[in-house]
Parts: sequence; structure tokens; C-alpha cells
Amino acid sequence: MNHQRALPIVPIWKLIAVAFAGGFIGSAARAGVELGCSAVGLPGWTARVAVNVLGACAIGVLFARLCDVDGRGIPVELSHKNRLREQLWGAGFLGGFTTVSGFAWDVASAVQDGAFERAAVLLTANAVVGIAAAALGYSITMARRQVSERKEAA
Repeated sequence: MNHQRALPIVPIWKLIAVAFAGGFIGSAARAGVELGCSAVGLPGWTARVAVNVLGACAIGVLFARLCDVDGRGIPVELSHKNRLREQLWGAGFLGGFTTVSGFAWDVASAVQDGAFERAAVLLTANAVVGIAAAALGYSITMARRQVSERKEAA
């Protein structure tokens, strides 16, 4: 018999509010990275690659921190208790910080300009490096989490 106390359902307005706040801050952070890259003379696409790869790593870290795991340490789901954090940091901040539309624009622009090498770099960096960054962030965070949980259990 499960004696855990049921958590109250989070009102939709709270989920929307935290996602909005996180998105606002994430978009401002992305703008700051773009302004910083522009200030040192880098093209805009470099900032978008940087935020997408960094954001992918952060998404891996976030998932590893928020997910519930089974007895073997395998992630099974994001629990209800982490719903606000998921909306604030995942959908909100990281959704605003990263940019699929900017990435698509950069690739289309490179192809239109005949800069196929740049298009290949953009596709590779955002897809392959982004996935690797997410896996790295997840792996490192999950390993640290497991060490921490073993220490707490001892």
C-alpha cells in the first residue's frame, strides 16, 4: 500500500506564468550572448550555435536533476513535484535561450549564399554537437546525482 501524500495539482496559470518568466529571462540571456559576440566582431550565427549547444547541455543537466529514477538508476519520468521547475527552466528559460528558428534561418541563409561549408558546420554543430552536449550534461549530472544519493543512503 502506498502511503505517499498526493501532491496538489499545479494550477495552469502558475505553469504559464513560470514558463513566461523563464522564457523572458532566457531570451534576454540569448540577446546578451548575441550582443557580446557582435561586440567582438563574430558573426551572428556563432552566437546562435553557442547558445544552442550550451542550451542542449543544460537540457541534459536539467533532465538528470528532475527525473525520477527506478531502483537501478534508470530514468522513468519527470514527476509532478518537479512540474514548476520543468516549466521555468526547461520550457521557459532554455526554450527562450535556445533558438531553432534562428538556426533554421542561418542554415537557409548560408545555402542561399552558396556558403555550403558554413551550412554544414551549422548543421553539424547544432545537431551532432548539440546531441553530444545534451548527453554529456545528462551523463555527468546523473553520475554526480548517483554518488550523492549513495552518500545520503550510507
